[in-house]
Amino acid sequence: MRTPVTTLLYVGFVATLIVFCVALLYFRSFDFYFGTTKNSTAPVAMGNRHLSSPVVIEARGKRFQWSFRYPGRDGELGTSDDFSSHKELHLPLKTDVILKLESDDFIYIMSNPELGLKQVAVPELTHTLEFYTSKIGPFELLADPLCGWRPLHDDLMGRVIVHSVTDFNNWIKKMVVGPI
Repeated sequence: MRTPVTTLLYVGFVATLIVFCVALLYFRSFDFYFGTTKNSTAPVAMGNRHLSSPVVIEARGKRFQWSFRYPGRDGELGTSDDFSSHKELHLPLKTDVILKLESDDFIYIMSNPELGLKQVAVPELTHTLEFYTSKIGPFELLADPLCGWRPLHDDLMGRVIVHSVTDFNNWIKKMVVGPI
């Protein structure tokens, strides 16, 4: 038989546990517990990523064009909720970016002097390119031929489009299937 003090401690422990679980679920549902907020100035695309962490995007060269894969709502690349953009890399303003550069067929160079981008993409290897988006606008990703004969590769491989955070969020909402 339990004493009144033991019963009181048991009930108090169970009540505390229930309150803790409800609070944890409440904060998690509003992304408060995991470091993100529902602030309209925060990018919505990157799911549960912490606001101070960089945006990680996969850039893949194929047939002299870039394609870009973004993490979906879970904030992780390589999952079923990822989404893609062909020839256009959309980014929010004032954000650290890490591009994982890969190639399916040839050696490519991602190059844009205005943004300070210059890195190589090689088949079966992954290189990273880190930069900070400091100004709004479209920027061309130049075809930088390694063979030395520019007439074969004079087309643009893609564009970087840096948006205000609000415009970036609107672009994300168009790209992501389902409610955000």
